Amino acid sequence: MNKKYSVLLADLDNTLLDFSASERIAISRLLEHYGGATEKALIDYPSYNDSLWKRLEKGEITRDQLVKTRFAGFFKRHGINGDGGEAAFLYQKYLSESAIWMDGAEELLLKCRGKIKVYVISNGIATVQLPRVRSSGIDKLTDGHFISEIIGYNKPDIRYFEAVSGKIPGFDRDKTLVLGDSLTADIAGGKAFGCDTCLFDKDGKYNVTENIKPYLLIRKLSELYKILDI
Repeated sequence: MNKKYSVLLADLDNTLLDFSASERIAISRLLEHYGGATEKALIDYPSYNDSLWKRLEKGEITRDQLVKTRFAGFFKRHGINGDGGEAAFLYQKYLSESAIWMDGAEELLLKCRGKIKVYVISNGIATVQLPRVRSSGIDKLTDGHFISEIIGYNKPDIRYFEAVSGKIPGFDRDKTLVLGDSLTADIAGGKAFGCDTCLFDKDGKYNVTENIKPYLLIRKLSELYKILDI
C-alpha cells in the first residue's frame, strides 16, 4: 500500500461487533416470550429483517415505519400472536444487551490507538447501538461514533457522510478509509462520498461481477494492519 490513511470509518454491525450472533439471541428471547420460537421463524428472521433495512437504505420506508411494522408483519407470516409495538420494544431491549466482538476487532482497535483515528459509523437505532458501543468498550477504544438515527440520514446517503466528516477535526477524504461488510450501505456510500472503501467479506461471499466494487477487499480484520501501516 502506497496510501497513508489518517482516519478509519468503521461500520459497527458484522464489522466490529457480531450483529448476527446478537440478533439470534434477541430474536430467540423474543419468540420464546410469545411462545413461537420455532426453528423456521429463527431461520427466517435475519433475511426478513435485512430486506426491511435494504428498503430503508433505498428510501422506500422510514426508520419509524421499519420499527413499528417489523414484527406485526413477521408475526403474521409465522402465525404468532403478539403486539407488534410491544415486540419492537422488547426486541430492541434484548438486542441492546448483547455486544459480541467480531474476531480480531478489539485487537484492531488497540493497534490503531495513537496511530490512526477510528470512528464508528452505524445505521442502527440509537437506543440499541449506544448501549452496545458502551458495554463492549468500543467507546473507549475509538475516537467517536455516529449513529444514523442521531445524524438524521442513513448510509449510503451522501448526506450522512457529509455530516460525519463535518464532525471530524481536519477531515481529509483522501486520507480516509471506509470499512464495512455492506456493499449497499458502507461501500456504496463511501464511494459516493469520494473515500477509499474496504469490504470486510469474512465468508467470501463477494462476487466480482457485482455493480458496486470496493477499493479493497479483506477476509480478516488483521489484513488491515498492513493497509493502515499499524
